[in-house]
Amino acid sequence: MAEIRTTIYSRELQKLIFPDNSFYKKSIGETGVADKTEQVEKPVQTPISKAKEGKPDSLPLSVETSTDSKKTYNTTLIYSKPLLIDSQSELLVNYNKRQSKMEQQAAEINTKVAAYTMAHWSPTKEANILKTSGSARASNIMGFTSQRKAVTKEDLLKVLNLIMRMGVSSMGGNWYGMVTADMYTDLLSIPEFVDYYKTGNESRLKEGIIGRILGVDIFQRSTEEGHCGLLYNGKTPLSGDAEVKDSLLSGALFWNEKMVCRAEGRLRTVINENAPGYLGGTIIESFTRYGADIIRDDQKGVIALLEDKA
Repeated sequence: MAEIRTTIYSRELQKLIFPDNSFYKKSIGETGVADKTEQVEKPVQTPISKAKEGKPDSLPLSVETSTDSKKTYNTTLIYSKPLLIDSQSELLVNYNKRQSKMEQQAAEINTKVAAYTMAHWSPTKEANILKTSGSARASNIMGFTSQRKAVTKEDLLKVLNLIMRMGVSSMGGNWYGMVTADMYTDLLSIPEFVDYYKTGNESRLKEGIIGRILGVDIFQRSTEEGHCGLLYNGKTPLSGDAEVKDSLLSGALFWNEKMVCRAEGRLRTVINENAPGYLGGTIIESFTRYGADIIRDDQKGVIALLEDKA
């Protein structure tokens, strides 16, 4: 019985931790790789010579050698603090209690995975970091005391212009944006912004996408502090669960799903029934390995739009 319960529990928890509507699913995935190595290698295409026109000067044509490069990124251990179910009978007969504990563990691990992803998808190149330019408004992010500049239509057009100049459309893939709650309410004041709640398009809503503007599908998530997981100290991205100080900047992240990657390890759940010293209680612990990165060294395919200080 213990082995069966462990298998069922792991399977159900896996669905909660890696749901289909998670924003970090919008990337190139390397499922299972994280279990085998602490580093993941991803091949990256290198440029080749431009096509030529007209009759060549001589034959045979010279031959060029094309060698692709590789991108290496790390994986890390992500785990939830072990939980104690104070009665084995409750685990067996009370589905609601087991479900609530599953959701607690899933939420903690999922939040950490999201924070890790946002930090490792955030660009560091100055050309990829833009600033908002709207009117001053208060920030609802806990830890921010100074006013920030609202996002405007012109700011979004700058993002679109940079997207087009990056020239990654040939690689395919959709563009996505993750915004703060403050930025999303800014967007709702822009007439051209199309709200899926108004259009009745439920297929995108089920994926966690709340809107679309300038060809970019918009996600919105909020941490306890009120930002979406994007934090910068100057031009240096911080972990999405770092301490929030007024000296930091927050904002939105835009990415092409073919230009970022993730490595998901297999979730492992250990159930210790009748744990010594816990009066017959059951201890449950879950952990996995995970990694995320920008694929290209030139960081094409990722853009940060930070709320500038007013």
